[in-house]
Amino acid sequence: MKGKALYLKLTTNRFIQHILFWALSYYILLRIFSTGSEAHQIDHYYTFLFHIPLLIGVYINLKFLIPKLLARGYKFRYLLAGCGLVIMAAFLNLWFFDHLVDKIFTEYYFISYYEFIDIVQFFLIYISTTSLLKLSRGWFQLAKTEEKLALANRKQLEAELKVLKSQINPHFLFNSLNNLYSLALKQDAQTPEVILQLSESMRYIIYECKEDRVSLEKEIAFLKNYIELQRLRSSVETKIEFGVQGNPSNLKVAPLLFIPFIENGFKHGVKGDTNSGFIKIQLEITDQNILLQVKNNKGIVDEVSLEEGKGIGLENVSQRLQLIYPNTHELKVIDGEQNFEIQLRINLA
Repeated sequence: MKGKALYLKLTTNRFIQHILFWALSYYILLRIFSTGSEAHQIDHYYTFLFHIPLLIGVYINLKFLIPKLLARGYKFRYLLAGCGLVIMAAFLNLWFFDHLVDKIFTEYYFISYYEFIDIVQFFLIYISTTSLLKLSRGWFQLAKTEEKLALANRKQLEAELKVLKSQINPHFLFNSLNNLYSLALKQDAQTPEVILQLSESMRYIIYECKEDRVSLEKEIAFLKNYIELQRLRSSVETKIEFGVQGNPSNLKVAPLLFIPFIENGFKHGVKGDTNSGFIKIQLEITDQNILLQVKNNKGIVDEVSLEEGKGIGLENVSQRLQLIYPNTHELKVIDGEQNFEIQLRINLA
């Protein structure tokens, strides 16, 4: 635990990082500047004094040039300013040793060991290295921030999906109970069968639909149950067609994605016209695509029915599609004078 705490301190505390960098720099340059196998006092003095112009050049770059120029996108200006800084710091080093140091350390005679071009190389290496360290640190911070943002967005997405899906569940139950109530009033002999179908549907909704993706086969079975419930309530003249082409095995899809379109067809078509109502539902399945087509007549729906359906049907599923299948779905709504049709294609690749 102590080792981990020390590691975290070293990797997060900027002051300690700077101290360690300059300590390492001092050790390396001391070995370079030492006149013998062992460092003498004058070698320590020279190494310390050599670092003063280095510090000035490096921190001018870190504190002014990078944030004021490079961070704002002025790359060419930064390059020119950086070159100017290297040359200025090199001249400062020469002036420092040729004119100033002897006045501070009168008992020693200091001269610069290196020519101007050599000192320029020193400063170029230091300023370039510290720039890369700062930029890499900023890159890691940016990556960490983006990771946190992605996690926050994912959590928000999951919360939105739960809200949208939670709207469908009671809406479906409400409609199904209405169907069951109508059959019970008629004392229809199929009422027990309807209760069983409704039970299977609710079991699917409560237990299966908790996952982000469900088996397409189970989703189709759920749709068949719902359509059979609606068929029992519809008049004999109503034409109800449901067909599936392709193999749904081993495919998964977001749960309860198709039911709002089918509910909409029954609600605003079949139930609004008891004489010539029809609804045609077709699912075409390939290895990479699912195409749902729902076409129904436009019946006469009273104002109460219209109010009941607001905010739950097509608007809800449209939002879910944008969240779950961004850029991998296509939804077409064809609102004709007498018929209404939707075409939903989902790319599973």
